[in-house]
Amino acid sequence: MSDFDAVIEAERQRSAATAAGGAAAGRPEDWLRTVARIELLLAATAAELANRNAVALPVVAFPPRRGPARLTRRPTAVVVDRRRPVLDLFSLDARGGPFLERGALAAEEVWLRVSHAGRAKALRAALLGAGLTPQTVILREGPPIVLDADRAAREGRAGGCFGVADDGTLVVYPPADAAPVPLVEALTAAVANAAPQV
Repeated sequence: MSDFDAVIEAERQRSAATAAGGAAAGRPEDWLRTVARIELLLAATAAELANRNAVALPVVAFPPRRGPARLTRRPTAVVVDRRRPVLDLFSLDARGGPFLERGALAAEEVWLRVSHAGRAKALRAALLGAGLTPQTVILREGPPIVLDADRAAREGRAGGCFGVADDGTLVVYPPADAAPVPLVEALTAAVANAAPQV
């Protein structure tokens, strides 16, 4: 049994015990434990995806410029990070930090969508200079999902997308107004369906 399997099984048993007891997170101290459980699951999933050498899509970010050069708005450098998508719900970095999913696109679409020719040329040069090809599939940069127990106690969700069902099961809310998905099921499906890096 891998570490991932052990963490998933422990969460399933914890959820079953919570369902039998009939208690869900509501108080800030409950949310502290809930956020810790979510972080443990996400970190175990990221480690398992890395162990399986699952595809990690590049995420391109443009560092802010300083001084008068920032007014030109032409990027000269890019930062390429890698994240693994989890069922179009969110993506994970190497440490298990969650980010909002913004969808995948070909790198060339980044500069083809820009109407200003000079900016498009600068974007193209920056992306190709970072080692990406026009056909490289990248994730659009999304903000990190902050898992704050105090805010979760007020809003009923951690990071705006993780929550606890009435039976105590951890759930993730899809971006659209769809029914919540059990977090354990989403993570195990993501690991099971992960394509290996080529």
